[in-house]
Amino acid sequence: MSVLAGVCAIGIALGMSRFAYTPLVPALIRDGWVDAPQAGILGGANFTGYIASCLVAIFLPRRYGVQSVMRMGLGFGLLGVLMSAFNLGFVWLITARFIAGLSAAPLVVLTPSILASQLPEKLKKIGAGVAFSGAGLFTLFVSLTLPFVLEKEVQVGWFYESLIILLASLAVWPLTSRASNQPLSAPARLGRLKGNQKKVLIGLCFAYACASIGMQPLTLFMTDYLHHDLGVAIAEASQVFSFLGLGFAVGAASSGLLVTQYGSRATLFTMFSSGIASLLIVLMTEQIWLLVVSSALSGFFILGVVAATSQRTMECVAPEQHPRVWGNLSLISAFGSSIGSITMSEFLKRGATYTNLFEIATFALCLGLIFTASLSCTQLASDLNLIN
Repeated sequence: MSVLAGVCAIGIALGMSRFAYTPLVPALIRDGWVDAPQAGILGGANFTGYIASCLVAIFLPRRYGVQSVMRMGLGFGLLGVLMSAFNLGFVWLITARFIAGLSAAPLVVLTPSILASQLPEKLKKIGAGVAFSGAGLFTLFVSLTLPFVLEKEVQVGWFYESLIILLASLAVWPLTSRASNQPLSAPARLGRLKGNQKKVLIGLCFAYACASIGMQPLTLFMTDYLHHDLGVAIAEASQVFSFLGLGFAVGAASSGLLVTQYGSRATLFTMFSSGIASLLIVLMTEQIWLLVVSSALSGFFILGVVAATSQRTMECVAPEQHPRVWGNLSLISAFGSSIGSITMSEFLKRGATYTNLFEIATFALCLGLIFTASLSCTQLASDLNLIN
């Protein structure tokens, strides 16, 4: 039951509060709630909420404890999506998407540690991988079922997603009850970096930021590109996007195996390559079955690069310093996502096409691939012994 609760927690944080927005975009535009640039701005507001949620996940557990902060994340997710169901103006929708974004980091950052405390040693890594597959499973489920409730109006879709979050929150609540309600101690102080560590971390920062920018057209505009530019029905566009969720699940599950077998650098190289391939498919063809492949590859890339970057960070710094460094990298990723979505929305407003956005994303991921290739694999193990 703990693993199921973990699946639901990550599903709410990433699947429902973030990626389940994309299948709604064509209906939001169809029903006149927003236009295409405004849809991108709403995505940017959600990522801005994610930035704030990183700060919540880093600082508030030291004051209020893990239990309260996790429950706060559940509340933000439900409140933000429920508010989105009411078209009370564009500023209201921006606020709603920002609040939904606040749910992400408290659940993503804190759930793995709670699971680790509940599972036997041999199941801890497996349990964490299964929990992160919740992002893919929830995205897959919503993308496949949402078209059936979008036939009348988009508001029904928002209510449907709110109901899913409510039911999932009920499943997560017992897990939060087993979390500490005592303030956490401050994290380990980051020692002075030596040798190759600084180079690798700087490269990771740039690569991770490029990944965050490059994933924006795939996660924000893909369904409306299919519907508006290619003439695909909303239901079919949502079904194509559902393969992103399948890619999420596979990417999260396989990244650990790839890192174990081939190393974190090679795994990151593979993830970036899959992301570039997914974008090139979109730019080169309008065949639906190939766009299904592109959607799956993009999902594989998105969660795979997150897991592999976390592992690369663990190799670069001491384990007790990982939460602080990984938290900083998460902030960089959130900034990249927010800046990328808002900037691309501005490009749309100035006459750019979705194809132009896919081209920009391809360039960003190619830069990320170059940064990844420049990360030296040598000396990291010995450098760890030199940390003060």
